[in-house]
Order: sequence, then structure tokens, then C-alpha cells
Amino acid sequence: MKKPFYKKWWFWLIVVLFVIGGISSRDKEPTQQAATNGTDTDAIAKTTTAPAATPEKKAKPKKEEAPKMSKIGEAVQVGNLAVQANKASSKTTIGQNEFMQKKTADKYLVINLSIKNLDKEARTLDASMFKLIDAAGLEYEPMSDADLYVNDSGNMLFLAKINPGLTKTANVVFEVPKDGKGFKLQADSGIGWEAGKRELIDIGK
Repeated sequence: MKKPFYKKWWFWLIVVLFVIGGISSRDKEPTQQAATNGTDTDAIAKTTTAPAATPEKKAKPKKEEAPKMSKIGEAVQVGNLAVQANKASSKTTIGQNEFMQKKTADKYLVINLSIKNLDKEARTLDASMFKLIDAAGLEYEPMSDADLYVNDSGNMLFLAKINPGLTKTANVVFEVPKDGKGFKLQADSGIGWEAGKRELIDIGK
């Protein structure tokens, strides 16, 4: 009689190998699952813990305050001089008398100024220290011969000397378009090397 197959050595060898293979498979599955779970956990951690990028806030530039502008009757210091526009008037004719007059088809702006010397030494003044600037930014030079028509011999501005602490009052004349408006008087700190500092005065014209 033949032995039953389960009593043969090769049957038990197959059984042993099958059991060992099953055990090995079960040992690997948790390791692979843990590795997979670990990868997922790391990905989730990175997703949830990474801070969201926030846009950088740019500092708002501070608004620069416009410099204060003097008006008629207000003195303003320009370098070592104090300048005050006392009055501004529009004319079509200037002159000291009926025998010495000057006319224009447009208009003259005659500005009466008081200039005080704040320096420690004498200063030289001149009408060229001033100019008019209109609302459109156009610049007007003073009339070079206006002294003869609007100032007497003691108040002329042409290269006039003024000692420390003294004030000189005189008129400066500008010829401008008759429809010109928004004029500001620009006063300089002097002539030559004393020039360079400037202030504006609203003359209300």
C-alpha cells in the first residue's frame, strides 16, 4: 500500500514553507502601512503647520507739508533780510508827475516793499532780487527803469546800500498781461554771492 500524501516528507516541506511565507507577509504589512501613514502624516503636518504667506505692507509715504506762504502785510525772513509786501496795485500808467509818465497796453503791477537788513554789515539791494510768478508758472522780471517813475531819489532800489538794522521802503514794478492772475512775488536773499535763498509772498493779484 502507498503512503498517504500527507505522510510524505515533501508535503510537510511545502506546508512549512507556506507557513513561513504567510508569517513574513504579515510582518511586512504593518511596516509598509506605518511608512505610508508616516508619509501622509508628514505631508499633513507640513500643510497645516506651514504659515500662510502674508503680503508685505508697504509704508505709506508721508505727505510733505507745503511751505507757509506769506501774504500782504506779513514779513518773511529771506537769508539776512526781512521782506514785507505792504501793498500791490494794478495800473496802466506810472509816473511821478504829468511830465514823466510811462504807459502800457497791458498792466503794471506796482508792489510797495519794506526791506530790513538783519545782517551785521551793510547790504546792497536791487529790484533784480524780485520776480513775479503767475498761476501758470510764468516768470516776470521787474522793470529796470521803474525807479525813475515810482520812487523818489531817496528810495530808489538800484544798487541801494542799507546799513544793519535799517529798513528801506520802495516800489518795484512788473509789466504783465492784463488777464494775468495768481501772482506770487519771489524775494531773493540778495545779489551776487548773497543770493540763493528765496521765499514767496502772495500779493493777492
